[in-house]
Amino acid sequence: MKTNKLQKISAVQHRIANQWGFRPDSFHASNNLILESSEVFFEMVTFGEHAIIRVDKEMLAWCEAHMNKLPACELMDGDQLFLIEAELRKHGKKLAGEHVRYLYGKQTSVKKPSGYEYRLFDQIELKELYANKNFHNALIYKNDVIALGAFDGQQLVALAGADDYMKNLWQIGIDTLPAYRNKGLATYLVQGLAEEIETRGAIPYYTTWGANIASTLVALRAGFFPAWVSYYAVEHDQI
Repeated sequence: MKTNKLQKISAVQHRIANQWGFRPDSFHASNNLILESSEVFFEMVTFGEHAIIRVDKEMLAWCEAHMNKLPACELMDGDQLFLIEAELRKHGKKLAGEHVRYLYGKQTSVKKPSGYEYRLFDQIELKELYANKNFHNALIYKNDVIALGAFDGQQLVALAGADDYMKNLWQIGIDTLPAYRNKGLATYLVQGLAEEIETRGAIPYYTTWGANIASTLVALRAGFFPAWVSYYAVEHDQI
């Protein structure tokens, strides 16, 4: 889907609003929006202004008392994250960590690493990759729809894959074998896959977290820009 940055952000906001059950213009409201949810225990998302929070009824009152008026940049910072984590622990949950989501903005000049063979895998073909456990970021083994791999001879050494868990928003993940890192493969594959996804009418996005500098650099060099941030809760014994 060849659209500009604002159109892509709007499309993501509409997708999240539709999935969560609220009006898209709530992202631009004067206060945070807190929704009772039976689908997840706790999740919050922001595009830089205010936060949208969906939460189980067990923690709803606490969120309304503590999270209603704070700007998202404060909610998703140390002190408030500590308070949220402490409250989640009372319910046997914990935060899964920061998720910074990037959208593909514009084509940048990415050099194609030489000496490798490249192959595009469609939804049926990529299942042959499932036996290889070296690419757990590129493949989620469910909802995978497309992948682009780099081969050194017969060996698959780097793979970018995408899933359609969010319907027309396809999330890209990347893995490179340790001996082949810092050779430009990750950036080339991520951008190549993003371009292919757009030709198929979907919107590519990429996820990492602030401390993962290497992954962040891949996103930026491939032409992605930061668009939204989310946190969600998982069971205490997960991760």
